[in-house]
Formats: sequence, structure tokens, C-alpha cells
Amino acid sequence: MIAPLTQRIEAWLRIDPDGPTSEVMRARAVYLIGGAFILTQVINMISMRYSYGGFTLDHLISATACVLVVATIYMLRVHKTFWIYALVFSTLIIAATFASALPERTGINSALLPFFVLGIIMNGFVSGLRSTLLFSIFALASVWFLFWVSSNYHHTPIFDVERFADRNFQRAMQCSLAIVMITLVAGVFSHHMHAAFAQLETDVELAEAADRDKTLFLTTMSHELTTPLNGIISLSDVLAEERLTPDQREMVALIGRSGADLQAIIRNVLTYSQIEQNRIAIDAAPFNPTALIARTIRPHERQAHAKGLTFDTQLSRSVPPALLGDAARLSQIVDALLSNAVKFTDRGGVQISVMCRTLETPDTPDAPRRVSLVIAVRDTGAGIPDDQLSAIYDRFRQGDGSITRKHGGTGLGLTVAQGLSQAMGATLGAQSRVPSGASDTSAGSLFTLALTLPVAREAAEAKPLPSLQAA
Repeated sequence: MIAPLTQRIEAWLRIDPDGPTSEVMRARAVYLIGGAFILTQVINMISMRYSYGGFTLDHLISATACVLVVATIYMLRVHKTFWIYALVFSTLIIAATFASALPERTGINSALLPFFVLGIIMNGFVSGLRSTLLFSIFALASVWFLFWVSSNYHHTPIFDVERFADRNFQRAMQCSLAIVMITLVAGVFSHHMHAAFAQLETDVELAEAADRDKTLFLTTMSHELTTPLNGIISLSDVLAEERLTPDQREMVALIGRSGADLQAIIRNVLTYSQIEQNRIAIDAAPFNPTALIARTIRPHERQAHAKGLTFDTQLSRSVPPALLGDAARLSQIVDALLSNAVKFTDRGGVQISVMCRTLETPDTPDAPRRVSLVIAVRDTGAGIPDDQLSAIYDRFRQGDGSITRKHGGTGLGLTVAQGLSQAMGATLGAQSRVPSGASDTSAGSLFTLALTLPVAREAAEAKPLPSLQAA
């Protein structure tokens, strides 16, 4: 309840939660201290109404102070010059102190100490060490000024000044010592707090710069590796057409598979770097979803059969022959999901299903019809524990994070799939169940990609390929 309220307040005050930490904390100190001041004044006005039996000048003073504080908090929407807020609050605190001491000629009294304590702490949080020291000096001067005032009255409506002269002096001394002690504590705390914030911001900037350099390096190196890798794959394809011995053909095939795997890794690194830099471009061109799925599943179907797994494909008859979207990015997402499913499944099988549902009919005849395309990839693998399910989209992260993990890979596949899904306006969900025993066949993971695409007016590719089963 408190967090959403704080978020709404800070959104209204234009406080950027991702901005510099010191600025966010100072701004929070301004509106929290201001809110506390208003609350105490409201309680004070209710108390005065009960004590005085009606509206008095003190009510007007408190109400005016509340209006000034509200205006001060509102100023956060305009600019973040925090020494101004510290000055305004300090002025109100000193004015409130004098207003409580001078009219009744009470001079120095113990009730003034909380005002000065509040002022010292407020300056420490909002502005810093220098403002804290300046306010403390002014507070000490105010204490001894009020002591001088009370010492020069022969009689006040509340107490006999001459009779309590020694006590007044002792009150002034105690108040002064308390101010000095609180200033030392608050000053040291304020100095270290703001220094820590400044160091934190510097470290964040250095980390972000290092992250940008790393991403740029990955992008550059990926581009540089692509050219020689394409040459290796092309030469392996040429060699595969020559007359080779069985051993030679197996080695050439291994070169081709290794090159394809490395090519997929480089593609993920390139895509990840584009996601990091917010440079993902989503195209919109007609494509045949059935043909796209057929092309994407072929290498994974072969890998599944090589591991002794079943591989099933279910295609709904309602899938249109042509949709408008980014076929390359969609294929990359499906490829990552299938690669992940085959890699982490040692028995059972993998299933991919494609379903489609027509959305509401467009209001205008020229508007394209839109469909909800849902692609689900299910496997009977080891599953993902509940405490790790939320972290599977983290970069360089796998369910088994140990150095000696059984399965290899960069851990970027699902990260890239999630980033591309968000760029396309799609949602990628995951469900998983860890097997309860060796005979448990209901375990595994289910990844579901849901996206909305318009139906293309012209055919995109040839008719659906026969390798898919109609569901």
C-alpha cells in the first residue's frame, strides 16, 4: 500500500526513480519532511481549537505555514535545487520557534529543542554538511537571543523570570549542548551519506560505460567472426559434395554442424547487443507462418531423433496462409525455444504446437484482419525449479548454473527470445515442473509465445509444407 502511494507521489512530483540516487533521496526527504510538518500542524491546530475554544491567530500562522510547505513541495516539479528547500524549511522552523517564544514572552524553554533537532536533521538529509553547520550556528544564536529576551523581562504571563533566571540559563546551556551534539552526529552522518551516494553514482556510471564497451566489443567481434565463419561453412558444404570416405564425410559433417552452432551463438550475441542498445528493428512483411515453422523445426527435429526423442508438430487449421510481421525475428524466437527444449530433454520428446484465433472484426473495411498467434513448445526434460523460473531470462543464466553443468551454451537463448518478444509486442510465458521421481513422466517445461499479427492481403510463400500435421 505504501509503495504504490509513494510511486504516485513521486510521479506527480516528477522524481525519476532511475535518476541519480542522491537526487532521489534528497527529493524524498523534502516531501516526507514537508508531509510530516503538515501533519503535525494539523494536529496542532486541532489541539489549539480544543484548548482555546475557537479560531485564533495561531491557527492562521499554522495554516499559512502549511500553505508555504505545500508550495515548497510543489516546487519539486519545477526544479531540484535542494539548498532552496533547506533554506525554506529552515526559515519556517526558526519562525515557528520565535512565534512560540516571543508572543508570550517565554523566551528560552525546553519545547524549542525539537524544532532545532528537526532543522539539523532536515538540512543534513536535504542539503548536506555545510547547510547543517550553518543552521546549527543560527540555532545556537537563536537560543542565546531568546535567553537574552527572557532575561530582560521582569515578569511574563507564565512564570517569574527573576525567580527562574538560573533555570533559564541552564535550559539555554542544555539546549546548546544538545544542538552541538546533534550537529556532530548529523553532520558526520550527512557527509558520509552524500559521499556514499556520490561514489555509488560514479560506480554506476563506470559500470554502465564498461557495459557499453563490452557490448560494442561483442558486436564488433561478432561481425568480424561472421566473415571467416561463412567461409568455413561454405567450404564444408563444397567438400560434402566431393567423393569422400565415410570417415572424411563424417568429419566434414562435423565441421558443418560445428559451424552452424557457432553461427547460432554469434547471431544470439549480435541480437543481444542490439537489445542492450535498444537498436532492435522489427520489420513488417508478408510471410507464411506454416512454411516458417517447417523451416525452423528441421534442424531441431534431426537433433531430437539423434538423441532418441520424439518430435511432434501440431498446426491448427485456422492459421492463415499469410501474416504480416517479422519472420526472421519470429523464427529466431522459435529456434531458441526449440534449441532449449531439445538440449535439456534426455528422454521422452519435444512438441511444438501452433494455434491461431481471429480477433474482433475491424471497424473499417480497409483495416486488416488481426489474429492472435500462439506458439507453444513443450518438452519432457528435467524441468526448472520454482525458485529459478523467474531468472531463466537473465543473461548468461541457465537453470543449472554450476561450472560443471551437464549442458553447454551461452545462456543467451532465452534472454534473446524474451527481448525479441518484447520488441515485437508479444508475451513469452513459461511453466515448468520438476520430476518427483524416476518414473515421473509428467515433468518438463512449457514455453508459450503469444503475439498479435495482421493478416497479409497477398500470399507470402508457397502452400504449407507436408511435414506438418494438421490439428
